Amino acid sequence: MMTATTTTTPSRLERLLAFIEQDAGNLALRTDAIREACDAGRWEVARSLIDTGLQAHPADPGLLALSGFAHLQALRYIDAERAFRDALGQGLESASVHYNLAFALFMQERREEAFALLSVPGIAEEVPLALLLRSRCLHHLARIEEAIAACQVFLLLAPEDPEANGLMGLLLYEQHQSFTAQRHIDLALQHDPKQLDAMLARACVQSEAQDYETARISFGALLEAHPTCGRGWFGLGQIELLHMQLDAAERAIEIASTHMPEHIGTWHVLGWIHIMRGNVLAAQLAFQRALAVDRTFGESHGGLAVIAALQGQELNARTSIKRALRLDPQSMSAQYAQMLLLQSHGATEEARGVLEAVLSRPLSGSDMQYRDLVAAHVKYLETTAMQRSAPQQRH
Repeated sequence: MMTATTTTTPSRLERLLAFIEQDAGNLALRTDAIREACDAGRWEVARSLIDTGLQAHPADPGLLALSGFAHLQALRYIDAERAFRDALGQGLESASVHYNLAFALFMQERREEAFALLSVPGIAEEVPLALLLRSRCLHHLARIEEAIAACQVFLLLAPEDPEANGLMGLLLYEQHQSFTAQRHIDLALQHDPKQLDAMLARACVQSEAQDYETARISFGALLEAHPTCGRGWFGLGQIELLHMQLDAAERAIEIASTHMPEHIGTWHVLGWIHIMRGNVLAAQLAFQRALAVDRTFGESHGGLAVIAALQGQELNARTSIKRALRLDPQSMSAQYAQMLLLQSHGATEEARGVLEAVLSRPLSGSDMQYRDLVAAHVKYLETTAMQRSAPQQRH
């Protein structure tokens, strides 16, 4: 009786590797094998082939470009940058290399340098994704209208792309166009339920509409999928603060501060939480961290004025109020500190008038956060006063 034998046909990568063993100096063969390994997700094999090849051909621009690409996949952005720059320095003219170098710079938070590379003539025609990365750079550089324009051009090429639709939804939300943003948010999540920008924009739209319970659920889903999203933690912390859940708010905002330490608003919210909890030293440290980011932001000085006023340090409070109002004549924190000083001198009616004016005046979107913080502190003080004055139950 004969036994059937089965043979497995070697893959193309295996065949190429076998040929390289016999002809290790064949650069074209090695390059084909590297590309095949990359396509198959065999990154360790690709890296080994690249390293061995560079030992023999250290200045080969093609190998250097492939080395940069392999470093990108391993999230080694500094190494990727070095390899791509070396490839360009060896005379390689490639739109994809310019794009990949820009991506490596973007991931190092060097957005202006990345944007400059993406402005190389013809790059978007050869690598359409450059339009999307260009939009992201412009977003981080606070050039929102230009970011929207770049994203719109990409969407003409790929109208259902989830990343582009998610980014567009977030950009439109930030331009206070929530209704228009919703269509892009929905389309992005339809194709990719975990698309970060769309999940963030959805939660922010819900929070802005004061649908806080739904927003809390959406922020929770966002952070489960993307636990390092600083804006997600910040949004969740704001909701917890508005509901006077100070423990949960503090935890969320502290996590937010670790992921976006350059975001001044995060330090402001954390400072106000500490104020409410009576932790003056921690509040001062938070506002000082905000000043370290930008000393010209009036609300940072206003926060310090509130702390000084609550401590009865009138001279320090007035000094900080003066600085805050010089930088921002509409500073809510500074005006609230003025109200606290009036109260301390018994000018109750005048203080009430200042507070009512602060809480009722029309606001830009960027000022709403500070009004909410002031309102939250007022609510906290009222709640605390009521608890202290309530008759104690005897046991």
